[in-house]
Amino acid sequence: MASWRTTFSFAALGHRLQAVPMLLIVVPFILGILLYESYVLPLGAVICVMLLVALATWLLIPRWTAWCYAAVAIILLGYTIAELRAPHPSTPYNKTIEMEVSVESTPLPRSDYSVAEGRITSWSNDTGEHRADDRVVLWLRTDSITFGDRLTLAAHLTPRISRHASYDRLMHRRGIVGGVGINSYNILHNRHGQAALSLQQRATERLRPHLRDTSSYAIVEAMVAGSRDLMSVPLREAYATTGLAHLMAVSGLHLGIVMVIIATLLLPLRLLHHGHRIAHILTIVAIWLFATMSGLSPSVIRAALMLSILQLALAGTWRYNSLNALCLAAFAMLIYRPNYLYDISFELSVMAVAGIVLWAIPLIRHIRLKRWLPRMMATTILIGIAATLWTLPLVSHTFGNMPVASIVLTPAVMLFAYIIVICGILSLILPTSLASTTMAVAEWAAHVQNSVVEYSATLPYASINHTMSEGEVMICYATYIAITLLAGSINRKKVVTLSYADTPRHRTSQE
Repeated sequence: MASWRTTFSFAALGHRLQAVPMLLIVVPFILGILLYESYVLPLGAVICVMLLVALATWLLIPRWTAWCYAAVAIILLGYTIAELRAPHPSTPYNKTIEMEVSVESTPLPRSDYSVAEGRITSWSNDTGEHRADDRVVLWLRTDSITFGDRLTLAAHLTPRISRHASYDRLMHRRGIVGGVGINSYNILHNRHGQAALSLQQRATERLRPHLRDTSSYAIVEAMVAGSRDLMSVPLREAYATTGLAHLMAVSGLHLGIVMVIIATLLLPLRLLHHGHRIAHILTIVAIWLFATMSGLSPSVIRAALMLSILQLALAGTWRYNSLNALCLAAFAMLIYRPNYLYDISFELSVMAVAGIVLWAIPLIRHIRLKRWLPRMMATTILIGIAATLWTLPLVSHTFGNMPVASIVLTPAVMLFAYIIVICGILSLILPTSLASTTMAVAEWAAHVQNSVVEYSATLPYASINHTMSEGEVMICYATYIAITLLAGSINRKKVVTLSYADTPRHRTSQE
């Protein structure tokens, strides 16, 4: 008789961790970035120690102590990269000087002023003219400034961007070094000029002629082009209250749909010799074009990297591990910009995917439903629950609420999200006559989605107002990790037991 025996084994856990080598690299690298935020160390000494430890690691292979030395070397590498990539503005703070500023985004209206992103390209004082490349926020109190203008100002750069310290720190970590106030009195010269439109602006210009209902269209534009300019404040609050604001951020869901559409269109290439490899390369190009069009937010970059790794694995017939790909994508992003570690969109994106990979996918493998519709619904529910649980501590700590309604609403609105993204993307690539039809379908789905979200936001227990402390967040994630490690150490063996009639002793007695 066959049965399963479940035991807990550190060897089984170690075997599973060996399949995720990037996890063993990205964790100490993150510790190095955190070390940079906490301590100031001489960079030259850090680099020398890192090289010595790396040499010791190479000499000690294959001893187990080599792993300890390697971890220390990676920690010091994280510190070094964080130090080298830290933004250091060349423009002096709080001094009225003459500066050249380019306007790099469309001004967005606020209560009594407008806000745009800009870049200080040069500044001058008594010592002469100095080149610069500092990203800044522009506070505009004049309507004469548009995207693409190049301004000569007599102004000063302030390091404070917001009265909220957390938001101010977040913007600095994103590479914004400060803010510049502009009015009609400090503009010395304005060279009007239409800059080249970005892919995102071209996408919005392609979609907006089909606008019928503003609130519905705003959702389509946000989910397809990554632009939230037309979303009203009440609509934003409704999505935040229900925990569905992640649908507005272009991420793996959207890029996955793009990948499926492009792969379908390129099916004829697979009939050619090595055509499947060409199809995979073209799919990667399409993924990054869409990522660039949607604004290259951290969640988009993470999803594009993971899907690119998947396409390369398929092209080369390599083994693909989702958790290893997630760690590799996170490591590459942190190498490029260590401050992504403190970006809430990066944190939520990584945690959501980690929850799906570590919890949802193993549970989905145990689903025994044969009909595709119940199986798809069960899969969507498990993914929604896992992603919500893994992001809930961060959402509570950052935004002060726990959107418990998202556990139920995410599977309910996912079908409409698919319709919105698919029809929105088709509206970008189809001729105008056909695009109007697909856009109408997308706006209908957005209208239904908005209705569900706005009604759910009025329910009394859609969200619980609670702000988790840093300690509570750490306890939650420590619990999640402990559960994951415990599940990873489970070793199930199939045991076959013989009945007494089949045993050798019984056969001997019968003979």
